[in-house]
Amino acid sequence: MQMERRQLWERRKGKLRRALGVALSGESVEELDRLGKQDQLRAEQGLVIVVGEGGRIFYKHIDDLSRHDMRFRTAAELVEVAWLKDRVECNKRGAGLPTIPYHLRGTS
Repeated sequence: MQMERRQLWERRKGKLRRALGVALSGESVEELDRLGKQDQLRAEQGLVIVVGEGGRIFYKHIDDLSRHDMRFRTAAELVEVAWLKDRVECNKRGAGLPTIPYHLRGTS
């Protein structure tokens, strides 16, 4: 649980926005800023991502996490990391950028 609290602190400080870096072809700075701000607001509310049944990602308050949730937390983090990596790789290859995961778009 200590790791989750540390990650929340990092997210409140803008970790996602820094990880996104500069806008790539087909992206706007405003869009990246919005994604980063939404992530910061969720972190300030104590919300962390968890993969639920059927693979759907949702947010859960950190104080409501159980030991059972921890592997589903890790799975959700891996989805986000994979998207960030794929975003950079697609840009290098000149391919279209991957779709932003729905939980980051604010439609979850």
